Amino acid sequence: MKCLIAGAEGQLGRSLKEALNKRDISYVALSRKELDISDLATVIEIVKKSSADIVINAAAYTNVEQAEQESEKAFLVNEIGSRNLAIASRQSDSRFLHFSTDYVFSGERNYPWEVDSAVNPLSTYGKSKLAGELAIQQEYFDNSIIIRTAWLYSPYGKNFYKTILNLALKNDDQIKVVSDQFGQPTNALDLANLVIDAILKNVTAGIYHGSNSGSTSWHEFATEIFRLAGADQGRVMPIPSAGFATKAPRPSYSVLDNSNWLDFDVTPLRPWREAVSDAYSSIFESMN
Repeated sequence: MKCLIAGAEGQLGRSLKEALNKRDISYVALSRKELDISDLATVIEIVKKSSADIVINAAAYTNVEQAEQESEKAFLVNEIGSRNLAIASRQSDSRFLHFSTDYVFSGERNYPWEVDSAVNPLSTYGKSKLAGELAIQQEYFDNSIIIRTAWLYSPYGKNFYKTILNLALKNDDQIKVVSDQFGQPTNALDLANLVIDAILKNVTAGIYHGSNSGSTSWHEFATEIFRLAGADQGRVMPIPSAGFATKAPRPSYSVLDNSNWLDFDVTPLRPWREAVSDAYSSIFESMN
């Protein structure tokens, strides 16, 4: 088996490389500079030359706030780029694996969203990711796997875990964190290993949810990071979303039901708190 990874220098791309290396699986990893997924002709040429059995799209425009001002860029990557990779995969007879987001849901309920729940994104980012899902379904859904994930963190790049850990260790100041948005912190390496399991088990084409299990708020997530760091958890002050000015609206409840993996003898991801604890040492080391 040989994989091609687009977006190989992002936190998910780098986590995929780490997981593939540990399992001794061959891959070609291309950064944004090496593979511009918005250029269809180039994408078709590179995918064909790679002779990849699996094309994995880890490339995405992920800045939720900035997307409100750069909608054209967000859709260029998240919709057009995803469509191009699906087309190239179809022409090369490669399986296509793509990542989407919990932000395709409105958040207007208080129990987990299933893979077939009605989608209604609130933000430009969420709308662009949904557009990518629909483009893939239009172009190559019979041999594509779409995995929606949430609240990713890793030792790589910028993410909430690293930001909060830095604040926990830097000084004794209080920080304010939103307490009325609920979701699932997801370990990018856990997700990468889930992807490999799904490929090896040859799961059926379709939409899946790949997030660590359970649910929490951003405030509780931050408090857990403070606890792991041995910092004063009382410094983490809860505030409502209304008290935190943002350009992009976010779903208040975007917890995903990830149980459909069981239909294919693939184990859903472990509880979020366990994964956060296991990631602490590697994330701490990445900051030093």
